Amino acid sequence: MSVSPSTATALPANVDIIREAFRMSDTARFFHLLRQASSLIRLHGPYTTFSGTTAFSPAPVPPPRTTTASVKDVAVSLAAAQDSIDTAQPEGPAKEDLVLFKHLWETTITILEKLLDGGELDQESFGWGIYGLASGYMQPPANNVATCNLFSLHKHRLYVALASLPSMDSFARQRNKYVVSEKTNIQSLVKARREVHICGNLLLQQFRQESWRCVRWWHAIAIAERWTELLGRMPADLHLRKERTLSGMKPDEQTVA
Repeated sequence: MSVSPSTATALPANVDIIREAFRMSDTARFFHLLRQASSLIRLHGPYTTFSGTTAFSPAPVPPPRTTTASVKDVAVSLAAAQDSIDTAQPEGPAKEDLVLFKHLWETTITILEKLLDGGELDQESFGWGIYGLASGYMQPPANNVATCNLFSLHKHRLYVALASLPSMDSFARQRNKYVVSEKTNIQSLVKARREVHICGNLLLQQFRQESWRCVRWWHAIAIAERWTELLGRMPADLHLRKERTLSGMKPDEQTVA
């Protein structure tokens, strides 16, 4: 990776970030790695692969200097990393960046599994999160048409059920805990919640059976971040600043070029 002297010292070395990350709790490690990944993408992204290969590479032309990485650049870079992760890579800074992205992905799955197993997510948050993960699902080439159609059917049923539930707005949700509108059919709400439970868990079962390999990294990271925030598990420094890491955290003063 070719960088100017000013950007070469802009960020801590990936190896130091990773070493420090594994002295942290799972949640702190997730945000620590995500912050470094966002900063790398801000400075060198969007990452890509060389044409016709899976060789991971920074952007051919350095991006304009900004304080945040765009969501699009993060998504594109993580997709390139995911497509490259199982192939041999030439030695160099790009490979070191890919190793950090890999650790971020593995930590993301740890976070998702803990949040799901903890049983603290309310049904709607669970359902919309699973729908978000399903939106980033890549059908394996080996899947036949029937399997693909079944997945799409479960995803569609989940969306229809979620869309029929009361508003996700916090005030409306608090009100609807105690009052059911005259226009709301209780039986239809019960059916919708049952659909969310059934379809959400069927989709989750498929993600797990495939060891999460078919879910795009960006979608999984976004849902892990959102669920962590909803449950009040954000690290104190991020929570107080109310900044979303995935949208491009403003780098710490020590990482500014």
